[in-house]
Amino acid sequence: MRVTRREFLQAAAGMAGLLGLKASGLMKLQEALAAPGGPSVIWLQGQACTGCSVSLLNSIYYTTVDDLLINKLNLEYHPNIMAAAGDLALSAADGSEPSFSELMGISDEWLVKSPSLLFDLNSDGIVNFKDYALLAAKGFILVVEGAIPTGSNGAFCEIGNGMTMIDAMRKFGSDATQIIAVGSCASFGGIPAAGPNPTGALSVAGALSYLGIKKPLINIPGCPIHPDWLVGTIVDILSGTAVALDSNGRPTRFYGALVHSNCPNLSSFNSNFSGRINHAGSRSCLACHSRTDGSVPNPRSLGASGCLFALGCKGRQTHCDCPTRKWNSPAQGQTGVNWCIGSGSPCFGCTEPGFPDVMSPFYTLNGNGANDD
Repeated sequence: MRVTRREFLQAAAGMAGLLGLKASGLMKLQEALAAPGGPSVIWLQGQACTGCSVSLLNSIYYTTVDDLLINKLNLEYHPNIMAAAGDLALSAADGSEPSFSELMGISDEWLVKSPSLLFDLNSDGIVNFKDYALLAAKGFILVVEGAIPTGSNGAFCEIGNGMTMIDAMRKFGSDATQIIAVGSCASFGGIPAAGPNPTGALSVAGALSYLGIKKPLINIPGCPIHPDWLVGTIVDILSGTAVALDSNGRPTRFYGALVHSNCPNLSSFNSNFSGRINHAGSRSCLACHSRTDGSVPNPRSLGASGCLFALGCKGRQTHCDCPTRKWNSPAQGQTGVNWCIGSGSPCFGCTEPGFPDVMSPFYTLNGNGANDD
């Protein structure tokens, strides 16, 4: 039997109480009808600069961000790119629960017919309340950008309407089926958690542990992230491809190799420094930065060509595919046009758990161009 969307929702509203379901489940149903098959996503921002969101908007290689958000995902809440603002925006993420009368009032506006058996979620050949129950209980993907402060009961960061970021993690982290930490601040604490960390900032993993919540977590570190790292991971999730993770929860597809291994300056490093790295690669010893004949190699300034190890490059400690993927893809399926080392800057190690404290200082220069670290 075929049913119209209006008929189905009206009947579902009447049965919600008997099924023991929250009325807000009908709102989830409406969202699913608007974007069939697209998982719901709630994107929260804690202690962050919004750089990862801006980077996502530059997605081109796998798909553009408009295609991702319109055709593949149901983005319920993002503080920067959603049209709504204030309480109206927060209600999309806050799980508002309209009354039965309110639901029946707006159901008259749901006039678009649902395609035949589109929501036969349990594949029994009919669309009925069992399918509604499955849809109403459907979870969502929680994306977190930025660190989560715990000091002063979380007062250092509110997402709005009096809800602190740690409260948001407690609420949405408990309900999410999958959590993705976007950026180094969310993945490992990053700059907000750097010493002395007066706000008590935690990574997403740290916040979940603090709250006693156990949920699947993927870390996508970077300061900011490369858009491909996040979009490629989402594509894998949507296609059902298993996302292999390393010991730090990062997808090995993007974070498997050292920057050093694929650096175009590798031959320069081997000629100038191979066999001279000691003191665990310390940057405070000129012997570690000298050629095999004892002389100190150039370049000794930013922007120069050649190996940048003497200037503090962290490529030997950093896992990501920047050397081959690069940044600012000009078209779909094409790699980018440049990256940090290609611009004459050392790698800062921004995808590693030790960023920024362990990786500091980022440069090793003084007025004479000698190592002053």
